Amino acid sequence: MENFIGSIVFILPGFLMYFWIQSFGVNPVVKHTPGEFTAVAALLWLPTSFLTLCIYNGITGIVGAETIWSLNALKNHANSIFFLVIFLALGVMVSFVMSAVWTKWIHTKQMKVINRVRKWRGLAGFSDNASVWDEVFIKNDSLVVEIGKMNKEGESIIGCINKASRTFEPERYLSLNDIKFFTDLVVRHRIPVSQILYDTKAGTYIKIFDAVGIKDAQLKDMEIISPSVD
Repeated sequence: MENFIGSIVFILPGFLMYFWIQSFGVNPVVKHTPGEFTAVAALLWLPTSFLTLCIYNGITGIVGAETIWSLNALKNHANSIFFLVIFLALGVMVSFVMSAVWTKWIHTKQMKVINRVRKWRGLAGFSDNASVWDEVFIKNDSLVVEIGKMNKEGESIIGCINKASRTFEPERYLSLNDIKFFTDLVVRHRIPVSQILYDTKAGTYIKIFDAVGIKDAQLKDMEIISPSVD
């Protein structure tokens, strides 16, 4: 029971912040091992718990209750179910807000500083996302792509991406919509390819068609179908 209470008080706030940060789109390059994950959660525990306790002490100070400013006091209060519920509820809200602020503003500035140091050392800067997959397919953009095997010409599929796998899913999947429509559109208008991704391990390629060309082609077809108005 003591280990369970200790996990709620000393580990869970950091875990919550780690969870929110990943949910908001900032993911590590590789999946952390259990030991690394515990270390990261422990590091994130301090700012999350400190702000949570500041809010808790502010509330208790108003009502005249005892405040908590030491680990011993925190450990003693952890025996109270009421305190655990309040602490957990505040921790969820605080970790959510802190993670949103971090991913929106602080992480961006941090990456700028890191890239400046890398360029100063003569190295290429990091992209906004941790992997090529995230950089291309996880963004909120509609992409028309062609997927096929590198050694099998003519056996490909063209469509608009509807869903894409997340960073740490074991397999990479893309869900395509309107395959017949976009296949016909690409062939008729000879839309150029703006980018190609090769998976050397799986032997597949993904061609990304020019977004402006796709839009212009659709507008041209609409003009042909719609009757002219004098």
